[in-house]
Amino acid sequence: MISQLRIYTVNKGMTDQWVKHFTEVLVPMQEKHGIKIGGMWVNEDKNQFIWTRSFADAEDVTAKEAAFYGSAEWTATVDHTRSHIARTVVQAMAPATKVEGDGLTIGPEKVSQLRMYTVNRGMMDQWVKLFSASLVPLQENLGMKIDAMWVNEDKNQFIWIRSFADAEDLKAKEAAFGASPDWQAIRENAGSHLARLDVTTMNAVAKVAVSA
Repeated sequence: MISQLRIYTVNKGMTDQWVKHFTEVLVPMQEKHGIKIGGMWVNEDKNQFIWTRSFADAEDVTAKEAAFYGSAEWTATVDHTRSHIARTVVQAMAPATKVEGDGLTIGPEKVSQLRMYTVNRGMMDQWVKLFSASLVPLQENLGMKIDAMWVNEDKNQFIWIRSFADAEDLKAKEAAFGASPDWQAIRENAGSHLARLDVTTMNAVAKVAVSA
């Protein structure tokens, strides 16, 4: 399974109309071509729209993207669509561990964090093992929901998403995690694997129910 993390910088003042266009027009259009949309979020500053979509494998990506971008529907809306977007960044990713489905579990949580870790060269396998065996259970025991974990194509970034009920829940659970003895015991070892940490706080965007 291959997923894409797609981060769009939206033109100033256009986020609300972009979200409406994306959820009402582009989601159904892609799903019609068999492209599975995972999560959709807007970052805290409301200048980035962040979303994921998934495919069975590389051949599935090629076939479905060709069908979608070659469709008359896309041709009819492409100029309007692109008029909202200043910059597009796309990361191809594979699940960090064996998972069922697309590896992304979406729930009712309102606030999420996209966490992108640059892993020191040659340390990805041991980082994934450490994260899966120690850091996931530690966070889940404190009530943090881990939605997905991926490794990018170059195998130098570990990308994951975790979610919270709201901003206050995020603050409280991060404080509990930071103060926990279990985290303090492995903090130095965990940090030794990582060259850089980038964290984006995001608010969930719901899919729009479109009547037949």
